[in-house]
Amino acid sequence: MATKKTVLSILVLIVIVIAGVSIFVSSFMNHSTGNKITPADSPKVPNRGFFMGILPVPRDGQSFEEAYSQAAKYSEFVPVWGRPTPFYDLARDLSGSWGKTFVEINIRGKGMFPLVHVTFIGSNITLVVLPYLKNATLSDPAWRRSYIEAILDVVRACKPLYLSVGNEVNRWYEKYGADANDPNGFQHFVSLYEEVYDAVKEISPQTKVFCTFSREVVSENREADMKVLSMFNPDKMDLLVFTSYPYAVKGIKKPSDIPDDYYSGALRYMPNKPIGFSELGWPSIEFFGGEKGQADFIQEVAGRLTREQGVGLELLGWAWLHDIDGNDYIGLIKRDGKEKLAYEVWKSLSISRS
Repeated sequence: MATKKTVLSILVLIVIVIAGVSIFVSSFMNHSTGNKITPADSPKVPNRGFFMGILPVPRDGQSFEEAYSQAAKYSEFVPVWGRPTPFYDLARDLSGSWGKTFVEINIRGKGMFPLVHVTFIGSNITLVVLPYLKNATLSDPAWRRSYIEAILDVVRACKPLYLSVGNEVNRWYEKYGADANDPNGFQHFVSLYEEVYDAVKEISPQTKVFCTFSREVVSENREADMKVLSMFNPDKMDLLVFTSYPYAVKGIKKPSDIPDDYYSGALRYMPNKPIGFSELGWPSIEFFGGEKGQADFIQEVAGRLTREQGVGLELLGWAWLHDIDGNDYIGLIKRDGKEKLAYEVWKSLSISRS
């Protein structure tokens, strides 16, 4: 016959088990049906029909705060890379003092939103790896887990509306190809991207997820091979985003040299997909038409090359606000603060915001 002490012990054990089950069920339900992340940004699409963005590189004698304020007058978004920062440290940057200053104060605090970039490609198109995974490849399970978790941490830290989970990813394809026996073959990134897409949507369904493609192979003065887009599932690419510097292509010296379907042709691989540009650039030097050539390029990207081709243009981002130095001519404004003709076009496009 059980003693009172034995019965009491059994009752306590039952209570502990029931409590444990209750906590597990509650935790599971919260993970499955609740605690979803809502993006911190909910911008209204301007009357022009698309968002404009730029990297606020300061002019001589200008602070970052002043440059971001200047950019905010005619832009809605800013690309965010960290300091720049490797993918495994980006969430820490975003949740710390750097993120508070640049994302919360200089971007969101001035009425803009961040376009957050996370990338796996390092210098000379090599894999960015954690110190303890020095010999990792794109197919390495441990490295892949680290990339996915780092991106989820970025989503939790920043709550972005727009998230690029690989920048100019086709540069990797152009270098390594997609050989089935190559552990660094591009097919491994395609499968990783789809895993990332599903994981991000699980915790933040409203975040727009994509990877960014380079429209040109600048170092080789040619167009990139857009057939790479056929490797991706269009249902897991919320918009088709490019970086583009078409003046680098042999035979293109003025904006009118760019074929009408230069961007819209990519939609054969992803029909009806909205298009965005995270970076656009055209120099204001005489060889490429001077300031007029640069200004014409902006007009043509917003007109003949996109919307007049039936493209749903969503993001139009210019590379940077001011020339980076005395040898750079991509900025819309010179280092001394003198505005170029392209900046007048930029402001005119922006004026129609609501």
